[in-house]
Amino acid sequence: MKLNIPEQNEPARDDFPNHPRKVKKWLADLQRVNMGEFTRQVYNNLMKLNRQSMAVKHRLEDMEMLREPARHIFNHLHKHFINRTLPLPEKSLKIVNLNMAILSEMAIGYKIIIFEAANDLSKVDNKTFMIACERALHYLSEILLRSSQVYTVPPKGIWWDIHHIYAYAEHKNLHTKKVKDPEAITQTTTVENYYKHILLFSLSRPNALRQSDTERVNKNLAEWASKTSLSTKPTNNKLNRYFCSRINSDLPPNCISEEDLKGINNIRAIDTDKLVKSLKPLINEDESFSSAIAIGDQVSQETLRTLITSWSLCAKRRFSRAAREGKIKVAIGLSAIYKTLNEEAEPPTRAKDKKPGHMFSLESISDTHRADKDIFAQQDPSFFITHPNMQAEQDSSAGAWDMVAKGRALTETYAQELQTQNDEIGELNKDNPDIHWRVTNVSAGGYCLQWDSDNPSKAQVGEIIAIREKEPDHTYQWRVGVIRWMQYTYKQGLEIGVQVLSPKLVTCTVRRLKRKNEEPFECLMLPGIKPIQQPSTLLLPAHAFKKGDVLSIFVYERDIEIKLGSIREHTGSFTQFQFSQINDSKEPEDNKPKKKTNPDNFDSIWSSI
Repeated sequence: MKLNIPEQNEPARDDFPNHPRKVKKWLADLQRVNMGEFTRQVYNNLMKLNRQSMAVKHRLEDMEMLREPARHIFNHLHKHFINRTLPLPEKSLKIVNLNMAILSEMAIGYKIIIFEAANDLSKVDNKTFMIACERALHYLSEILLRSSQVYTVPPKGIWWDIHHIYAYAEHKNLHTKKVKDPEAITQTTTVENYYKHILLFSLSRPNALRQSDTERVNKNLAEWASKTSLSTKPTNNKLNRYFCSRINSDLPPNCISEEDLKGINNIRAIDTDKLVKSLKPLINEDESFSSAIAIGDQVSQETLRTLITSWSLCAKRRFSRAAREGKIKVAIGLSAIYKTLNEEAEPPTRAKDKKPGHMFSLESISDTHRADKDIFAQQDPSFFITHPNMQAEQDSSAGAWDMVAKGRALTETYAQELQTQNDEIGELNKDNPDIHWRVTNVSAGGYCLQWDSDNPSKAQVGEIIAIREKEPDHTYQWRVGVIRWMQYTYKQGLEIGVQVLSPKLVTCTVRRLKRKNEEPFECLMLPGIKPIQQPSTLLLPAHAFKKGDVLSIFVYERDIEIKLGSIREHTGSFTQFQFSQINDSKEPEDNKPKKKTNPDNFDSIWSSI
């Protein structure tokens, strides 16, 4: 059995003492007033212990004593990188890597015990082995959590260790034995349950969750994992696609088709049906969830909906990518988009054939924008996947971004036109932070953007974003979308995936009719789309409104009374409502379908912790 551990050597005379009694005395004398010095000593001496050969009994005692001071350090370090804008500044990035390094060393201490037991290098009793397996998975799972919270790729080799630790525990038939852990949410757990916990976390697509949601989901997985089952052969289902992990690989679990499973050995399939069924009753179907705010460890309604989809469907990538390089102007956040569009807007021309107060915004995008459907008949896997709210292609209630595929996006002519925009984004204010985005590729469903600056961006998962594109007629048009995922790597920097919601938008303000003195809310109106029978919608601040609210909307110098209808999209940043005009002859819309340095050099940050 192979695990990622350092070589152990006999300790030198002046080396750090490894006897538990001496380690206990050292910890008792260690001052915690200066957290930087405290962290430095714990980290450095933990590394020394993991590179010394010693009796298994002594190693386990040492590691158990180090758990509390290590947790004290983790709790202190979190404030430097949790709920911070990305990309992180250099100091915060170093602290993230320090946090990961200490977590890795804690896992290594227990992995050494497992390695020696599996390779008959030491005599290890079952109780010690079970504790070592559970603790190692505990710290490895936390590395995955912290990686996801800063949207970075987990360290190489972590999945190899996770799979092999579980596989050997299963081989010894100890994977279902209970182990006490004061740091575990449930206090008592099993190796199998921790393994399922880790698989579910990875399958939840954490890079598409907000930081706070990721933490909440991870805490609830301790209980949710018990509602799933593992097997060496997946149970048949209608989709013929299964969630599986490969025990002899360094890869995360994935959704695999029945065809791909042929010839693959050493897999573990996780059945999530029972878990999904238990979560569905928690969904509030009366659509009042948009006004509810998640408190404590409570998972929000929008996150529950996303998790149910992630664990019940194997999403397929739908649209092919077109490589593209160049700067692009964006605006992130409802207020920023509202301000930017108003600064660029030209006064509209009022058509003579329209009645005063007629809901011009409910007019749909013309059918003439439809493209040849054969363009998308044979699609290679793309970077943008179907959003959980999307329905079948033939369903007329499919989400708004499908019109981009059925409209003018990614025909050969349009793709070529996009390529000419590299240096033609117009005169931009050089002080505007939103000019630092570059587009790296596009698909019919959205964009992949890269942050081209060392300063923090405004991007966060679930935030609304507007992107300015040049049309074939050489005019500029703003498209609106939502940030679905984020990823940070040392080489590529910060990248985000944007799903297009609409190719056009209009700024407006709304206020509640019952609150005459209330300050108007800034909002965005998305036009209807005839080809897919997509109704017009409003993007409003999250948690401010609910279905059934009667509002006065001011758009293009007109006041019109509307009633909010069904919710099509809700994140922590905005809510997308269908709406209908009060006393309008039209059918109510609610009735329609829905700078870089080495990040591992910690010498410069001890005094800052």
